Order: sequence, then structure tokens, then C-alpha cells
Amino acid sequence: MRRLGSGRVLRHLLGALLLLSAPFYLGGYFLYIASLTIVYTLASFGTNILSGYANLLSLAGATFFGCGAFGTAILMSKLSMPFLPAVLITGLLVVALGLVVAIPTLRLEHVYLAIATLGYVFIFAEIAKGAKSLTGGTMGMGVPVVSLFGYNLNEVGLYYLCLGIVFVLLVAGVNLSHSRFGRAFFAVKGSEVAARSLGIPAPRIKVIAFAVQAFYCAVSGGLYGILVRFIDPSLFSIFVSISFLSMVIIGGLGSVLGSVLGALFVVVTPQLLTYFGLTEVQRSVYGAAMILSLMMLPNGLVSLPDKLPWLKKLRG
Repeated sequence: MRRLGSGRVLRHLLGALLLLSAPFYLGGYFLYIASLTIVYTLASFGTNILSGYANLLSLAGATFFGCGAFGTAILMSKLSMPFLPAVLITGLLVVALGLVVAIPTLRLEHVYLAIATLGYVFIFAEIAKGAKSLTGGTMGMGVPVVSLFGYNLNEVGLYYLCLGIVFVLLVAGVNLSHSRFGRAFFAVKGSEVAARSLGIPAPRIKVIAFAVQAFYCAVSGGLYGILVRFIDPSLFSIFVSISFLSMVIIGGLGSVLGSVLGALFVVVTPQLLTYFGLTEVQRSVYGAAMILSLMMLPNGLVSLPDKLPWLKKLRG
């Protein structure tokens, strides 16, 4: 059994303390940003499973994210279903959608796969706009207040709800990455031909990777909906899929910490730019960050301690 060093245990405890105590030193808008970062971390990790672990480049993340948001909101508003079963049922339904997306595209790779999955984003947008009785069309729809044990959750309650769900799913994802499926993901990433020669069913592994991304993005979308309280089809455009890929590339492919760092960068950076009056250069900063990440940190922000000796000693 692998033992954790005292330094690593201390960092984990410090990180847990900072997260659990966030409502005490953050409030209002800043707590909302913290909750949003946690939600996007889940979508980032789901995308990392597909792109970082299995080496599949897909732009369908916004479709899964949007289906999760609308599906959860519809079950809560139309059927008066509590949030937890609503987001779970929606996640499972979106897994089925992920299988539908994956199977026709199994023979495609790299940019061809990205272009093919891009079409699903536009299809979803048109369906969401057309289903006015369910989604409100272009006018959007409100998301009901989340209640647990008869109490409506305020911003602090929503923060802890998001934190708890994301923590459980990240732990499950880490266990998956260390299971035989995780090893199969990396085998397919290294060489699909070699993986097949070892008896690994590469097409099935790709489908599983798509299903995992679909579930994680759908749950993330459900959490996003209860945070923003109002959703419409324009919130789930191609730029959302690009943001998910940006998180993975900037944070670090094939890394849980990279998913967290990428989400933190993509969510917090626009807020800092807005604070300093530089809203108009947000996309330029994203592009520059991706270019610099690929040039200077090909393994993402997670590899920064390897470039800075003092950080490496601190990580020690």
C-alpha cells in the first residue's frame, strides 16, 4: 500500500481546511465564484478523462453540460423532483446520449473527431430553442430553489452541496483511473494498435471514456443550473466546450490536480480582468495562456513545480 509522506498529508489537510472554511472568509460574489470553480472542476475532470487519459479530442462537452442543466431543471420544475435524484437521473440519461455520440464517431480521430462532435453542439442548441414548452426556447427557464430536509439552501448551503458532490465524484474518478479501465485508457492513448495486441478492446474503452465525460459534464451542468438559477441555450455554446478543453490543456492532461488548476484559471482569470477593467481581452488571455502552456509547460500548470526548484522542494 502506498504511504503518503507527512508533507503531502499536511498539504491535503490544509487544502481541505481552506475549502471547508471558505464561507467564513469568502462571502457574496466571491463565494459564488468559488462554487462556480468547484462546478467547473467536475466538467474539467470529465473532459480530462476523455482527452487526457484516453487521448480523444471531443467538442461535445457543451452538449452534455447543457443537457445536464436543462434536464435537472426540467425534472425539478415540471415533476417537482428533489435535486439529488433529478441530477442523478439526468446524468444517467446523458450517459445514454454519450453512447449515441460515441458509437458513430469511433472510427474518427484527432481533428476529425473534434469536427464531428462539434455538430452535436449545434444540434443541441436548435433542439433547446425549439422545445419551448420544456426549456422556454430562446427566453430560457428559471431553475427552482434547492431544498434539503425541508430547508431552502442559501449560497453557503449550495457551496457545501457542490463541494460534497464534486469531492465524491472526483474520488470515484481517481479510483477509476487507477482501475483496469484507467490502465486501458492510458494503453489506448499510448498506442491503439499495441492495446489491441494486448487484448484491450479499444472501441469499448473509447465508448466508456465518452460515457464518463457525459456523466461528469451532466452533473456539472445540473450544479451550474442551481447556482445561476436561470439558463437558456446561449449559455451552452461551442465556447463552453473550448473552455473545458482550455482547462485541461492549461491545467495538465491526465491529472486530477491539473483539472482543478485549469478550472481555477479559466473561472478566476476573467474575474480578475474585469476587476482591473480588462474585460475585452479575456479571450486573448485564454489563447495566450494555451500557447504559453504548450510552449513552456507542455504538461500544464501541474508541472510548474518541476520548473521551479523552490516549488519542487515545497511539494517534497
